[in-house]
Amino acid sequence: MLNRMSRTYSRFLVTAIFLWAAAGVAYSQPLGIGFKLGVPFDDGLKVFPIATFSPLNPKGQPFVFGPYLEVRLGKKWAIEADGLHRSYNFQSSVSQATGTSWEFPVVIKRRFGNNILRPYFEGGAAFSRISDIKFATLEHRSNYGVVAGVGMELNLVLLKIAPELRYTGWGQQNFTTTGLQSTRNQLAVLVNFGF
Repeated sequence: MLNRMSRTYSRFLVTAIFLWAAAGVAYSQPLGIGFKLGVPFDDGLKVFPIATFSPLNPKGQPFVFGPYLEVRLGKKWAIEADGLHRSYNFQSSVSQATGTSWEFPVVIKRRFGNNILRPYFEGGAAFSRISDIKFATLEHRSNYGVVAGVGMELNLVLLKIAPELRYTGWGQQNFTTTGLQSTRNQLAVLVNFGF
């Protein structure tokens, strides 16, 4: 009976130490999750009219959206990964094509101050993938680039709201035909809603 009690006590002690250590790690590096919604300043594409062909009109969705995950490294630093969705619609008088783009930026974020309103800046890298498109002039489905941004985080009781201005510079153009080119420099206003 004493042997069984000592094993039970040992298991309880090991479990308590493990939970205590895990709680310390979780407190110092909590996770944040949320949703981003934004509006790009441009459509991401430049169209050059050609007199001999039917003009092409790119119409993307007027917003960008997707989830994000943040690993907080103390009170000032964090690493954030996003999955942002954007769609495209190409129309001309003779044809139409649609496509979907997923962008995956990973940034290091630095916050300032300890108030309810905390400014921050961020920088990192991004990867994108265009899928579901049947368009002859698509040259690169995948792309890579750099990301930089500034924002202001409002810490409410259970919710964090953070508007930000984000620049993405892509390494190559997905479309480089005579009448259509994708822009490598893109700017967007995003609002984060997180926990």
